[in-house]
Amino acid sequence: MGAEGNKRAVIFGSMPCGDGAFLRPYLAEGGWTVFCADGGVRSARSAGLKPDYLIGDWDSGGAPEPGVPCVTLPVEKDMTDLQAAADQAMGLGFRELLLCGCTGGRMDHTAANLALLEWIAGRGGAALLVDEGNEVRFLEGPAELRLANRPPYRYLSLVPLDRTISGVTLRGLKYPLTNAVLTRGDTLSVSNEPLGPQAELSIASGRLLLIRSQPDEA
Repeated sequence: MGAEGNKRAVIFGSMPCGDGAFLRPYLAEGGWTVFCADGGVRSARSAGLKPDYLIGDWDSGGAPEPGVPCVTLPVEKDMTDLQAAADQAMGLGFRELLLCGCTGGRMDHTAANLALLEWIAGRGGAALLVDEGNEVRFLEGPAELRLANRPPYRYLSLVPLDRTISGVTLRGLKYPLTNAVLTRGDTLSVSNEPLGPQAELSIASGRLLLIRSQPDEA
């Protein structure tokens, strides 16, 4: 994230985000356009952000507002409000997306929102899904990534989406790997820990979720 020249959008789903303090490191550079999926407008305002676009069927607490571009969706439709907001953003040329207010509540919505990361990638975008304690991104091999631990997270986990992920190499982490194979359903690659300010990851083939997280509150 953060490539020069990219149009960047933060998209709020309808789940509460508190005061949005966890977003500040991500939004610090400025230049983000704010899309709100239905009730996500409440979270945007709680985070001190003004909505630039409103999208929804208005069954989750959102509503059209004077002076804000608005897309009203039918209640019976083929995609969620969040996907519709992402589709709208990408249709306007935004390729770097930050999704929040997308976890908790209904498990089917959380799972669908995680899968949405792959949908965005398949359309040429790059997305992060974040909440108060987690950051999730989608990766597909072949891929190499140098990941700064900024904002800092305690744990780094890889969750395979394919049956096998081949050629996995991890450096700068407590438990390194070299040309390893990960298997879907195994937990080998869960709860690794950064050793310094930057970690390196490469995969030869396969799709996975890279999740950075904080420990649960005691």
